[in-house]
Amino acid sequence: MLRIKQVRSAIGRKQGHKDTLRALGISRMGQTVYQDDNPVIRGMIRKIGYMLEVSEVDPKNEG
Repeated sequence: MLRIKQVRSAIGRKQGHKDTLRALGISRMGQTVYQDDNPVIRGMIRKIGYMLEVSEVDPKNEG
């Protein structure tokens, strides 16, 4: 499981990068979402990693 937080603004970014944020479920600055760790999500993170803070979490401990 991955914890993904947007730490940089999407203002002035390419439309594809904004669309990738939306596909990850992020709609505003500072928002944190949890996604399963799979190749599709990893590819999205790789594309816009400069805008995100990502950490792996154990779903059992995320109460």
